[in-house]
Amino acid sequence: MKAHKMNKWLTMGLVAASFSGAVWSQAQPSALSALPAASGVAAPAQAVSLEEYLRLVVQNQRGLAADRLQLDLAKADSRTASAFPNPSVHYSNKRGEREWGVEQPLPIFGQRGMRIENARKGEVTAAANVDLAAAGSMNDAAHVFNELLVAQQRLAVWQHAQEELNKAAFIVTGQIEAGTRSRYDGARLSLQQAQMSMQVSKAQAALRDSASRVAALADLPQWQARVVGSLKADATHAPAAYGSLWDQAQTRLPMVRAAQAALDQARQKIRLEEREALPTPTVGVARIRNSLDGSFNQVGIQVEIPLFDRKKGVIDRAKVEADQAELRRDAALLAAQSELQRALEQLRIRRSAVLDYEKVGLAQISPLHQMAQDGYKLGKGTILELVDALASITEHRLEHLELVKDMLDAEWEVRVASGDLPQVRP
Repeated sequence: MKAHKMNKWLTMGLVAASFSGAVWSQAQPSALSALPAASGVAAPAQAVSLEEYLRLVVQNQRGLAADRLQLDLAKADSRTASAFPNPSVHYSNKRGEREWGVEQPLPIFGQRGMRIENARKGEVTAAANVDLAAAGSMNDAAHVFNELLVAQQRLAVWQHAQEELNKAAFIVTGQIEAGTRSRYDGARLSLQQAQMSMQVSKAQAALRDSASRVAALADLPQWQARVVGSLKADATHAPAAYGSLWDQAQTRLPMVRAAQAALDQARQKIRLEEREALPTPTVGVARIRNSLDGSFNQVGIQVEIPLFDRKKGVIDRAKVEADQAELRRDAALLAAQSELQRALEQLRIRRSAVLDYEKVGLAQISPLHQMAQDGYKLGKGTILELVDALASITEHRLEHLELVKDMLDAEWEVRVASGDLPQVRP
């Protein structure tokens, strides 16, 4: 059994850490201050909260900036739709006669109004798609934020563990010098200190990797990202019931809004194509100068006869596209309902796991740590028992952090599923 525990210690590196003295006691309210960055945009000089980081991502990501240009394209389409058709001018000169005139198409059956309305629907669709793209970027950003938040605390656990191991080394050295312990205990503890240095280095590397991914999503590759947030489960703050959340989500979810906007535009396109099928008359006025008849004016009208092509195929296509859009909207609603139910259930399970672990597991850490040290000082325990106790304490700290990470992700997923996203404008 002792050999198994020793191997467990060699694998973990281990050590006890005082959770209350972790990074969060040092965290101060963050603010976004200008710092030179390679990309020429402002980078935070202090640790940022989740809301501040999401604002950075939405404002700085070049991909989202490109998506936002879709709004300008849609507005340009609206200007095109609102314009009247240009007149055409003609001039002819033949023996004994000259003619010059102007012709103007007149969309008298409301085609122009339908074009304008369709273009406005396009603006709404473009805005909804921009919000959908921003929601996707914020979702990715929130997960890497949580990973960095936990990585910072994970490094703090290992660093405090290293401090506790150094304190244990001081006790062992004193016991050896007093002659109550053998040099084996000193050699054994030196090995654990080397293992601990390795674990701290690995935690530092993982922290830098997480920080790099946080900076990359904000398009700030030179930023030394640091974040701040709570790692505690609030037992008194439970999410709202599914019914109330779904009532809000139907109007806030970017995915549902984008699908509904696409459906509205598709239905408007049917009306537009039906109106475009009506012929547009062209009125012309000409001035003719004839060597025999003199000068006179000529007025005429020209209109297409819908004899062979009545735009039936175009109208049928628009109707099928509307049916597709309706099915996609229904699918989006069903997927959103399922996701909200799943997210709420996962949050309940994850939060309960954290609270139970804190109540049952973490409550025993301080007494275990004290008993292990006292037992070794009094000669009732061996170095392996001390090392195993420290390893068990550190392992429980790290397991707790993993549970907290899952809970933070579950909390964010509930926000996403209910449409509770920050309203960030560039």
